[in-house]
Amino acid sequence: MYKKIGTLIIASLMILTVATCGCTESTSSTTVTNEEITTITVVDAAGRTVEVPQNPEKIIALSCALREVVYLQSQDKVVGIEFREAAKKTDGTFPSGLELPYLAAYPELMNLTVVNAGNTVNVEEIAKLQPDVIFVGTSGAGSAEDIQAKTGIPVVIVYVATVGTEAQNEKYYETLELMGKVLGKEDRAEELISIIKEYEADLANRVADIPDEERPTVYVAGRPYMGVHGLDGTDPHWPSFELLNANNVASEVSDVSEGISINKEQLIEWDPEYIFASESSMSLINDDLNDPAYQGLSAVQNGNIYGVLPYCWYSFNKETGIANAYFVGKTIYPEQFEDINIEEKADEIYEKFLGKPVYSVLETQFPGYTKLTNN
Repeated sequence: MYKKIGTLIIASLMILTVATCGCTESTSSTTVTNEEITTITVVDAAGRTVEVPQNPEKIIALSCALREVVYLQSQDKVVGIEFREAAKKTDGTFPSGLELPYLAAYPELMNLTVVNAGNTVNVEEIAKLQPDVIFVGTSGAGSAEDIQAKTGIPVVIVYVATVGTEAQNEKYYETLELMGKVLGKEDRAEELISIIKEYEADLANRVADIPDEERPTVYVAGRPYMGVHGLDGTDPHWPSFELLNANNVASEVSDVSEGISINKEQLIEWDPEYIFASESSMSLINDDLNDPAYQGLSAVQNGNIYGVLPYCWYSFNKETGIANAYFVGKTIYPEQFEDINIEEKADEIYEKFLGKPVYSVLETQFPGYTKLTNN
């Protein structure tokens, strides 16, 4: 059982990069009851055994873990957020609140107390807020024990990084189940996993009969990692392509979904027929599209460059990854997706994940699903 520390404690602790890593193990639990509180014991994504209150009333989510709290319909329990989530506007290099779907759905969260500044966690502020449990994404796993020791509040490490490959998907499902158990939202966690798998099945069925020779080559550009990138920033297993079994020219570079940079000569050699650009990186993308070296690309010559909403933007917007897949599908396989209105489909997906349609809000922050020009 954990008791809150009411005295002053060390005010800062270095953590929280937006890098993604970590592993998830099977969740187990036991229940203990005494006069004060009922607790459960879980095994978190780092293999740590943690005792947490059952059905916590107040929570904080660090290292980009708030998104999953919202997915699990527990945003009403959140008492503090991160600096980047509270940002009203930035210069386009880093995310701001309304650019993130879960905050577009619940902008009131942006007014909560900020519990970090830059790369430091304000453990003194966390202690004042007295959450019952703290979730920390795997990118901040190294600080979990320190936060727990300095606040007396249980810290649960969760995998909220990218999906894409089967192994990454499974780690994510296990984290949803883990967080669902801690939050008393087991049914919602199972529902969410079912929703994801239903979309996966629909997308796979739509393209199942397309021969390999009729699948055009595709490339995702501007994929952020540790900041924004131009045409050189890509993902060998970008989930939106994986869901369509699309012919990603970068697929041989790595065995997992991750942000990487390739050189100009490599992209020219690959010469993809379609390029999909993350709109979080538009300033750099536009600069590259005006670079004479890229003018000979087939996608440039044929006008097959399209903007997509950011999947990787303050960690990973899983629902946007699914919506992007429908846009990519409708673009490269119009017959198989002729029944899809992409704006309506995006809002359907956002509503299932977040409880609200937010495409119109995101369209005020980004161009939305559109063809790009190099003018």
